[in-house]
Amino acid sequence: MGRSAFLAIVIFLIMEIPVRLLLQPDPWLLSPDHWYFKQPPRTLIELLLVGMLICLNWRFYPRLLIVDPKHIGLLIGTMIGSLMLFGALEFGQLKSSFQQPISIWMFWLVTGFCIGIGQELLYRGLLYSALSSYLKKNIASLLTTITFVAAPLHSVRLWNYGMQNEWTAVILLVAIFCAASVFFQWLREKTNSVVVPALAHGVGNAVTWVAVFS
Repeated sequence: MGRSAFLAIVIFLIMEIPVRLLLQPDPWLLSPDHWYFKQPPRTLIELLLVGMLICLNWRFYPRLLIVDPKHIGLLIGTMIGSLMLFGALEFGQLKSSFQQPISIWMFWLVTGFCIGIGQELLYRGLLYSALSSYLKKNIASLLTTITFVAAPLHSVRLWNYGMQNEWTAVILLVAIFCAASVFFQWLREKTNSVVVPALAHGVGNAVTWVAVFS
């Protein structure tokens, strides 16, 4: 158990630092002509990374990839809730995005979905499970949330806003990231599966990516 947990943490660090910075930079900070926005290669990269993370979770924590039938209702409810919430928040931009060719917004739909799933496979899958092998669950959960906010996944954007003295945006984003992490952590604990938070996160990300990047 100790060796598996250690390897899971090492893999997490590799995926969240060099891989994140090289292949998954924060798109909000990039110029429109950055290679990140090239489709369909962007979607293919995300599909490859998600496939790799599914295999790694299956190798270390296979139980996390199974959903108990009694939690199907919760799974469907959180996906619908995520769709409605982010759809309402991004309604104006979605109307514009859906005027683009279907191939464009479908690529971004899949890309955002994959990114949300990948984040959960990393954080609520590999990282939290590994930390729980060494620490009490509440401590592991707290460290997972802190890492979720502070790792390159979000901190590059927070740093950029801070350098521009946009502290209101920083505080708001930190609050959103913390609340999202706590909610996804609750889903992970409630269902003893990473699938439920992954799909809920994926749906929210899919809507956002279509609205913003299509």
